[in-house]
Amino acid sequence: MCNVTVGNAPVSWGVGSAKSEHGAHPDYRQVMDEIAAAGYPGTELGPIGYYPLDAGLLRAELASRNLKLASSYVPLPLEHKSALSTITSTVGRVGALLRVFGVRELIIAANTTPKRLEIAGSVAEDGSDGWSDEEWQQAATALTAAARHARDTCGMRVVFHHHAGTPIETPAEVDRLMEMTDPELVGLCFDTGHYHYGGGDVLDAAAKFADRIWYVHLKDLRADTLERVRRERLHMRQAWAMDVFAELGQGCIDFPAFIDILRARAYQGWMIVEQDVVRRPDRQTPWSPFESAKQSRAYLRDVLKI
Repeated sequence: MCNVTVGNAPVSWGVGSAKSEHGAHPDYRQVMDEIAAAGYPGTELGPIGYYPLDAGLLRAELASRNLKLASSYVPLPLEHKSALSTITSTVGRVGALLRVFGVRELIIAANTTPKRLEIAGSVAEDGSDGWSDEEWQQAATALTAAARHARDTCGMRVVFHHHAGTPIETPAEVDRLMEMTDPELVGLCFDTGHYHYGGGDVLDAAAKFADRIWYVHLKDLRADTLERVRRERLHMRQAWAMDVFAELGQGCIDFPAFIDILRARAYQGWMIVEQDVVRRPDRQTPWSPFESAKQSRAYLRDVLKI
C-alpha cells in the first residue's frame, strides 16, 4: 500500500452539522489546530458551512497548519424523484469547492430517516424496513446522475457511504446498491464502524469490494455497547451518546487484517479517522476529542504502520 494519506474529521469533535444541535460547536480553527497537532496531515471538510466556504480563506487556514483537504460527506434525498435537480446542483456546488483543492472523491450518502434511526443496528433482514423497489430504482438513478455530473463538471468521482440510520445500512442493502450501479462510475466509501454496526463482516466486505473501495473511513466500536443497543433496540442517537464508537484499537474491529486486505490490493487514497460522537453538556466521563484523536493516530502509526 502506497500513497495513503490519513486524516481526521470535524465529526470526531462532535460536529455533525454546520449549526450546533447539542451545545456550542468548537470554533473550526480549534478543530483544525487539534487535527494538525494530533499528527494528521489531512482533514475532511465536515458539514457544509462549518469550515469556510470561501476557497481563499479555506486555503489560508489549511496552509497555515500544513493540512491537506480531503472530501466532504454529502447526504442526499436519493429516493425522491422530485429532488434530482437539487441533488445535481448540490453535487456541483460542493464539487466545485473540493476541486479547487485537488480532491478527487465526493462522498454521497442517503439521508437518515426517523424510522431507520430508531432501528439502526436491528434492521430486518428481509428488506421490509427499507425502500420500495421504486425507491431503490430512483436512488440508483439519482446516484448515477450525481456521479456523472461530478465527473463531467468537476472531474471527480463519487464514493457512496453506507451509514447506520439510513436506508443503506445492512450488508444486503450495500450489496444491492453496488449491483445497481456502474463499478466504473460509483465507488464505495467503506466505513468499518458503520458496516459492523449494520450487521456486516468488515473483512468479508473488504475482500468483496476491494476494487470499489476508493475511500476509507476508519471507525472502531465497542462490542458490548452495540450488543446493548441491539438488545434494547435503542435509538441511534442514544448509541452515539453512549459512545458506541471508540478510539482505533479500543473496539472490536480487526484493523490489522483489514489493512492487510487493502495492502494486498495496493489501495491508494484517503484513510479518515472518524469517531462519531455527540457533544453533551451532561457528559460524566472526562473526554477530550484531541486526546482521542491522538490515541487513534498513535495506533495508526505504531500498530498499523500508517
